[in-house]
Amino acid sequence: MIKSVLTKINTKGGLLLFNNPNTLYYLIFNKLYQKFISKKTNDEEIKKFLKVGYFKSSINSKKLTKLINEEIHKQYINETKGYFHFDINDKMKIKIKDFINVDLKDLINKFEKFYNTNISIAKIIIKRNFFIKDTSSEVYSNHYHVDQNTFNHFKVFINLMDIDNSKGPLHIYSKKNSKAFVIKNRYKNRNEYNDTELNEDVHINVGKEGDIFVADTSECLHKAGKVEQGHYRDILFITFMAIPEKIDNGADFFYYEKKFPDSVWGKNDNKDVISIAKPKSLRKTIKRFFEYYKNKLC
Repeated sequence: MIKSVLTKINTKGGLLLFNNPNTLYYLIFNKLYQKFISKKTNDEEIKKFLKVGYFKSSINSKKLTKLINEEIHKQYINETKGYFHFDINDKMKIKIKDFINVDLKDLINKFEKFYNTNISIAKIIIKRNFFIKDTSSEVYSNHYHVDQNTFNHFKVFINLMDIDNSKGPLHIYSKKNSKAFVIKNRYKNRNEYNDTELNEDVHINVGKEGDIFVADTSECLHKAGKVEQGHYRDILFITFMAIPEKIDNGADFFYYEKKFPDSVWGKNDNKDVISIAKPKSLRKTIKRFFEYYKNKLC
């Protein structure tokens, strides 16, 4: 009885108290983490990440995307599901790891200073979305939602092609405008809301091949846009995770690859790693908070 009541409070509490569909436990966790563990920052990108929930990086990844495109174009592509996950071969892995450890190093280091903990790659996938006739059913995260996890799990989206509106770009609302969307559309969950776009407030992530977009998907409502017939969208998704333990990371941001290689490279459902940002109960959420607190860098 008590467990079912707590579950209902947790599930509905985020919407009632914060106008955010993430769970109440995770939203409170986020606020406590920022107050007691995070370090204050003057970095403009991190400040925008905190206030708005996303930013576009100035880092260019064109050399990386060129190699990835050469490799994925060799693969057989099955369109039947409405989306396709590409196999990431060893050649791509080497190039992606080098790009993250070298080109993204300064950016990741800024997040490490803010989160006050080491950061590792949690998951890497390369995905193509196709045109689907029935957008009322959810095929590839094409309904507005937040990722139900703690905020120290964030995502980088790298365009593998020039993306315009015909290719179904990411639609995302800032933290502030996510709340406005929830109120206006009587949002209950990703399958139950009035679908009235706040046209002046939604960010549509159109851009060039190689563009890099960083987002807090745990507090910003977002969805994959509608791909028009005859088009598709290719994206490299990189998920990062703040690590709740003290490690000697050095210059390598692939701590979880050493522990869970199949999870990191998208070969399974990633439960091994994602569970770190998805504690399953109030007790486990509290325990996870103190793990981060105990193992903070300074």
